[in-house]
Amino acid sequence: MPDLIEPMQVGSGELPAGSDWAVEFAWEGLRTIAYVRPNRIKLLTATGRTVTAAFPDLESPLSGAAPVSGVVLDGTIVALNESGFPRRRALQSRSGTLRPSDALMRRVPVGFLVNDVLWFDGRSTMGLPYHQRRDLRDELELDRLRAWSSPSFPAAHLSPVMIAAEQHGIDALYAKHHDAPYRPGKRSRYWLRLPVRPVRHVVIGGWSPADPRRPESIGALLLGVPDGGDTDPPTLRYVGRAGLRSAEDRNDVADVLPALQRPHSPFTAPLPADVARHATWVESRLIGRVEFADWTPDGRMRLPIWRGMVPPDQRDAAQFAAPPPAPPPVPLPASPPGPAERTALSSTPSGRKCRSFETQPSAPPPAQPPDREGAEVPAGRPASAAVVPAVAAPPRPEARRLEQHFVYNSLNMIASVIRTDPPRARELLLGFADLTRATDQPDDTTTTLGKELAAVRAYLQIEQARFGKRLRVEIDLDAGLDHVPVTAMQLLSVVRRSVQQEIEPLPGGGLLAIRMRRTDDGCELTVTAAAEEPTVIRFPNTGAVLPG
Repeated sequence: MPDLIEPMQVGSGELPAGSDWAVEFAWEGLRTIAYVRPNRIKLLTATGRTVTAAFPDLESPLSGAAPVSGVVLDGTIVALNESGFPRRRALQSRSGTLRPSDALMRRVPVGFLVNDVLWFDGRSTMGLPYHQRRDLRDELELDRLRAWSSPSFPAAHLSPVMIAAEQHGIDALYAKHHDAPYRPGKRSRYWLRLPVRPVRHVVIGGWSPADPRRPESIGALLLGVPDGGDTDPPTLRYVGRAGLRSAEDRNDVADVLPALQRPHSPFTAPLPADVARHATWVESRLIGRVEFADWTPDGRMRLPIWRGMVPPDQRDAAQFAAPPPAPPPVPLPASPPGPAERTALSSTPSGRKCRSFETQPSAPPPAQPPDREGAEVPAGRPASAAVVPAVAAPPRPEARRLEQHFVYNSLNMIASVIRTDPPRARELLLGFADLTRATDQPDDTTTTLGKELAAVRAYLQIEQARFGKRLRVEIDLDAGLDHVPVTAMQLLSVVRRSVQQEIEPLPGGGLLAIRMRRTDDGCELTVTAAAEEPTVIRFPNTGAVLPG
């Protein structure tokens, strides 16, 4: 095995035409060459820095996959956010620590994404075409909890892959030619980085002049999105400004903006002083498209590029840019309130035991809920009804996180389906994007049963594609309950636990049944997995929440 292989350098450009290309996600993390022998590894960054001691938790999963004569892997060390996707910020606390403590490794788990195989069991593979190296990579018996093969998609399906990358905050894709060799230390036109930049609708709220001495000259557009208020024209949340690069762009807006001037700003909050100083305000009636890189911490578009006006017949409220929500304020300490929800073993009408939850959204959760059986039981409650953490309380991070092996198993499953059933693979990929967005909501988010069920269906669709006939699903809901308020992840966490703990271990799988029925005092949702005890969540009737 060689002591050092310089990593191949990626080129830039647009995806060439032709079917002989594959695309992969460009994961955020630390690019690393791993020299792996049974029971021993060496990790070198792209600049040749040794980081083996910083990631001892990668030794077992990588060395366990190595053939007798070893393997050299080009990959990326990643740390995942709560959505299950790699984020560079999450990795910083690990990559800056020479010898991490056990507590740090538990708090920030890392994984190794294998992008390429450079040496395999005594011979170099760098001269092989990429598609053969990819087959070798897929054959490695990797520990799916810590090491995975990066999923690869045919370039013909670039559009849904690009959409999924955008929705997950992945800023680029890699395009690799099927027949290209690996060229150590060289930049190649057969391995390209394709930037992913979202294009979204915005509203023009004013302009900054190209020359302050000529206020009528339009140099940059002041952009916003409707803030949710019920006004016509809408008031706006400021999201940044975009310069006009061409005479054609300037002429397009110069023909219509002057007639819409108004004396006051249409933005709900004051703009930065340097932006507002020479601004001319306009009525918030014109909609355009902006391409941008991502969002700054204060909710502004990073590097916005103006892409022209949106004709009235092409306007779509769903296409408006959506700045990330501001972090919630830190609550002041308060005296422990009374419990809002309690969990107990109870009986169904047939006498079968079940886990039941009574939900009272208006009451705050217990400050320190008991977390074990045998905890003190409130007076008047049966001794068998031990109080445990409420289901509707914000889930703990480990409960909200999509497991690492689930994320990458799902993406690799979708990559395999795309070769045999492209329409289904597209549906699975977009559903997976919906699922990860649902799990990335703030802990205290209130959503509706309809939206929660959409995330549940996306999750079950992926699990059914993985398990086939081993997972059968029945969903039966009374009409008119889509607007029942629930805490985000309240139902999804129950369904995930039921599938992973009660159905997946069974050789023959089982049936997952979700049923919701109206009751005299509200409604009741039951989740039953295989032959296990059903879980029942009860929602009170809050009037307008339960129409009909």
